Amino acid sequence: MTQAACRAKPLGPAHFAHTIPLRRPRPQRNCNTEHGSLFDFILVHVPPPIHLDHPRPFSMLTVQIERDPYVGMLYVGRIHSGILRVGDVLWALDAEGQKVGERKVKKIFAKKGPERIEKDAAGAGEIVSVGGVKNAGVYVILVQMEGWGEEGPKPRPSTPIDPPTISIYVQANDSPLAGTSGTKLTSQLIHELAQAAQARGAPSWRVARDAEEGGVELAVGAPKAVMIPYPDAEGRMLEPIGECTVLVREEYAIAVVQKLTIRKGEMVSYETDEEGWVKVVMDIPARGLIGYMAGEFGNDVHGQG
Repeated sequence: MTQAACRAKPLGPAHFAHTIPLRRPRPQRNCNTEHGSLFDFILVHVPPPIHLDHPRPFSMLTVQIERDPYVGMLYVGRIHSGILRVGDVLWALDAEGQKVGERKVKKIFAKKGPERIEKDAAGAGEIVSVGGVKNAGVYVILVQMEGWGEEGPKPRPSTPIDPPTISIYVQANDSPLAGTSGTKLTSQLIHELAQAAQARGAPSWRVARDAEEGGVELAVGAPKAVMIPYPDAEGRMLEPIGECTVLVREEYAIAVVQKLTIRKGEMVSYETDEEGWVKVVMDIPARGLIGYMAGEFGNDVHGQG
């Protein structure tokens, strides 16, 4: 043991236990008695959370969106302060503190194991799903407007969602085969699916999968890369560039590298192993990957990549 380790102070009390080797038969014990000492130890030595603020008004940062067939959108998050009750009026604030929605709370749900249970109220520290608020989204703060004083509620720090890089065109199916693969054909249902996918930060292709699972029939166009204007040069555009990692047999690696290079890909690394596999990492525009990975790639690697 080093001198520095000898001077180190323990972080807290230690609790030791022993196990029974698997080759011996396990004695029949009461589970409550077996773990009771551990639970008592936690209650005594682990301090309760001190950052929770019950007296202040309600605030919660949404981190996920769920959907209920009867309630609609449910915004999931951990309550940071205050107490929320059914019937309370909440405002939805974006990262800049601007109001994006307002509505009365209809339902409050919590999780008990895999089951969702309904509650009349929830306090700071609880993870809940809130239903009834409109036009909110991921990383939007839900607050009660009264009780904050002159400064008012402030947005909480959060990690922004990455901007979209691929877009698809979705519309109601107006082909001669309309109505043969689904029972829900209206554009209103398609719009609700697209809003749900956008709100939870899901990729655009999830709209088609959610529609298929829900019996909604729609028409989907070809994917396109999302281009944005270049701020330093008028008339020029910026396109998304991603990192492409390919694991393929060594005899097919050259063909894959050539195809990706033609599509403006740039080599980052090329690694081989003793079993004949190659790991290729390239930076490539999103437009270069559209179509290749879903079609030509499988033929180029003969199913071994």
